[in-house]
Amino acid sequence: MLVVSPVRSDERLSLNTRSLSEVMSSVGTRSYAQSCLALLEKSLNAEHWALFRFRPDSPLKCVATASVHHKTAALENIDRFVVRCHSVDPSVRAASRHMSGATLTKLEIGDIDDPQYRNCFELTRVRERVSLFSWIGSDLYQLSAFRGPHASRFTASEMNYFAALAEVLLITAQKHEMLLSQQRGASSPLDVKGIERLLKMRAPSLSTRECEVCARAVVGKTIEGTSLDLNIQRTSVITYRQRAYQKLGISRTNELVALLNDMHGERVLAS
Repeated sequence: MLVVSPVRSDERLSLNTRSLSEVMSSVGTRSYAQSCLALLEKSLNAEHWALFRFRPDSPLKCVATASVHHKTAALENIDRFVVRCHSVDPSVRAASRHMSGATLTKLEIGDIDDPQYRNCFELTRVRERVSLFSWIGSDLYQLSAFRGPHASRFTASEMNYFAALAEVLLITAQKHEMLLSQQRGASSPLDVKGIERLLKMRAPSLSTRECEVCARAVVGKTIEGTSLDLNIQRTSVITYRQRAYQKLGISRTNELVALLNDMHGERVLAS
C-alpha cells in the first residue's frame, strides 16, 4: 500500500563517518553517485538509488543514480521514468500536491497500476522504494532508495532514518549540481555533429534525420534554414522535430537546449 507522510524533524542520524566523507569528497566528480550508493547501501541495505529534479518549464532531470545489481536495466529505467513513467507514478502525484516542506513516501510494486511502469520494477527486481520529496525554491527534488526481493521491507523507523539521511544528501547534491554547471560553462561549446551524437546517446530510438533537425534547432537555425541545409521540405522539418520531441518527452526547443546542457555537463565529468 502506498504510504505518504510528512517528514519528522527530530530524527537523529548515526552515520558511517568514512562513507559520508567519501560522499563529500566526491561532490562534483563522476564518483559522486557511486559514493552516495555506498552510503545508502551500508545504512539502509539499498540496492539502487536515484535523485531527480522537477523544474517548471524544464524537462525532468536525473541528477545522479547508481545501482548494485541490474545496472544496465536500471539505467534504462531511469530514462523511462524521465520520459514518461514519472507521469504515472502515484508517489509523484501525491507529493506534488504538497507545495511546501518535505514529503516521505513508500511505494511497493503492487501500488503501480501502469503495466509499463510496473515492468520497470520487475526488470530490476525491485520490490519497494522509499522517496523523499523536498521543495528547494521552485524545484521539487525526489531522492529515492530501492530494495529488492531478498531484503526486508522498510520499517517506519528506517523510513524516518532515510528521510534524515536524504536531507543531508540533498545538500551535497545542490553543491554537486553547481559544480557541474560551472564545469559545463567552462567547457567548449558543442558543434552540430556533437549535438547530434549527444541526442543519439540520450535517445537511441531517434532517427538520423530527427537528430539532424533537432541539432540545427539548438544552434538557432530556423525551419527554413534547416530545410535548405538538409535539402528537405519545410513540412518534413516540422514533422521530424515533432517526432523527436515526443521521443525525448519534451515540447519546446528551450527544453531541448536544457536537456543537452545537462548531458554536456555530465559528459565533461566523464572525460
